[in-house]
Amino acid sequence: MRLHSRVVLGLIALAGALLVSPVPAQAATAHSGVLRGEGDDVVRIPVTSRPSVVKLTHQGESNFAVWTLTTSGKQVDLLANVIGDYKGTVAFNVSGLHKIQSMSVNADGPWTLQVLPLAKARHWPINAQGTGSDVLRLTTASKGLRRLALRHDGESNFAVWALDNRGQYTDLLVNKIGTYRGRVALPPGTRYAAITADGTWSITRN
Repeated sequence: MRLHSRVVLGLIALAGALLVSPVPAQAATAHSGVLRGEGDDVVRIPVTSRPSVVKLTHQGESNFAVWTLTTSGKQVDLLANVIGDYKGTVAFNVSGLHKIQSMSVNADGPWTLQVLPLAKARHWPINAQGTGSDVLRLTTASKGLRRLALRHDGESNFAVWALDNRGQYTDLLVNKIGTYRGRVALPPGTRYAAITADGTWSITRN
């Protein structure tokens, strides 16, 4: 009878421990090149020293922030830092080449992450429209004097960077808060445009 009582007490203690033990965070999973996770995580990506883009989404109510990390764990590019839901495409390794191995994600909800070569950025015809951050790609680098007509309908930062044929930042074309309408010169040799926005935007070359 004593042995039976000890067994019962042991089972009760084990059940109590299971009830109070924290639920482990869901590990990121990959499907068709897209990493999916929930909450905070540090995820490995194929090591790259080249300019690249990453497509990000987040569903949540709190802060969503993503950093690139070198092989030594150093933070390099802050790819996103917003509150709540997010969907955008961001360039990294465009202000200096680093050996990027991981991305640190701070989130309160489910998220996705897909890393692609810069050459896979969205094609940039004469007219382009979008919502939120994006990266555009010309077929060939621009030549001579060209103008950009830009519009943005949003409340936060609207910035447009020109990138050269190697994918490196060259000129900050626009950096405004909120709604914007204007024309700027497109620097010769521009191949890509990196757009930061929280609203709808359009960009026209002429």
